Amino acid sequence: MKALPQTSQTTGQQAWTVKSHIPRPPRPATNSIVTRRYDIRWQDASGAEASKTIVAPALPIFEQAFSAFAQGTLIQTAEGHVAVEDLQPGDRLATADSGNRRLVWIGSMTLFPQAEAIGLPQAFLYRISDGSFGLDPCAPDLLLGPSARILPGLFAVDSSSPLHDIGELTDSQSVIRIRPVSPVRVFHLGLERHCLLRANGVLAESFHPGDNPRIHLSREMFVLYMSLFPNVDNLSGFGPLRHPRQG
Repeated sequence: MKALPQTSQTTGQQAWTVKSHIPRPPRPATNSIVTRRYDIRWQDASGAEASKTIVAPALPIFEQAFSAFAQGTLIQTAEGHVAVEDLQPGDRLATADSGNRRLVWIGSMTLFPQAEAIGLPQAFLYRISDGSFGLDPCAPDLLLGPSARILPGLFAVDSSSPLHDIGELTDSQSVIRIRPVSPVRVFHLGLERHCLLRANGVLAESFHPGDNPRIHLSREMFVLYMSLFPNVDNLSGFGPLRHPRQG
């Protein structure tokens, strides 16, 4: 039985009770940052291949490094076309602007149809149909991830050619935005330098973090971000951004 307050007949003061009214300190706020698994494979300067999985925030700047090409995309290599999921660090890719270049880093992650239900940001895929934006009108449809940038049409491939974010080219005809109905594996590819790859005949950029990703991250978060790229020692290891980005 809970003890009730009683008043002393001699002092008029309230007697001690079991229930305490001492205020408790508020609980600290929980961390609301959502994380996801990022898989990386790379080749170091000695040619050794390695791989690992890193759990990191599901922030746009992180996800942009892993979501350019959907599984099944055919990438042109020095030996012919290879599905993106079958590429290996060390393969030589046939670029549109720099000849054959060594593939030094492969990043991948999974897009889920129920992303919002599990706390992840909703991401869309983009289908380029009927050979649009490519040299081969008979090429199969190309399914790109949300971070892909391409060179539309038959523009020149010199350093003045601007790259366009695939999301900005959506017109519901040649480029269609779709919501994945099942988990889809998406990839990005890092070469020795920033180049134009041929993906199902479409010119798309290899991975480059941009001019200065550090300005968007705290010191601790930047260290975590750079841990995703063990093939480079610092930002200068990515080389210059050789093609401007539209917008």
